[in-house]
Amino acid sequence: MSGEKVNLTELEPQQILQFKAQINKELENLHNSFSALKVAQMKYKECHSDVKKVNANPKQDIMVPLTASLYVPGKIKDSDNFLIDVGTGYYVEKSCGEALEFFQGRLDKLKEDSSKLTSLIKEKVQVVQRVDQVLRQKLAEQQKVLEKQGKSKK
Repeated sequence: MSGEKVNLTELEPQQILQFKAQINKELENLHNSFSALKVAQMKYKECHSDVKKVNANPKQDIMVPLTASLYVPGKIKDSDNFLIDVGTGYYVEKSCGEALEFFQGRLDKLKEDSSKLTSLIKEKVQVVQRVDQVLRQKLAEQQKVLEKQGKSKK
């Protein structure tokens, strides 16, 4: 939505329905964004947890993925340093503490974004409820007008 205020009581039922469809589309997009944030949160939580596990068990055997369905056995060479994918094909080497800090920072940012998105979704749901209320009132008014017209013709 462009942020402009709309007086729903001045709109015709058809316009209200169009407005409601627009808000519902926005809500759908917000829900999709929220789902994507949750997936990212799970990914970073797993990374954070894995850094702790690797650092706690330095001699642990691992399975190294070569493809999505092909693995080879391996051993962790250095459990104190990690290569972290920071996006767009770039990797940065970080110590265990720095890696934990990095992933925690990402988790904190995603939590903040999720909170903002949750508030926005709640606002949009309230708008949809208000739109439904006004639409019911408009339709009830139209029904009364039609009933009066029907009685006056008799």
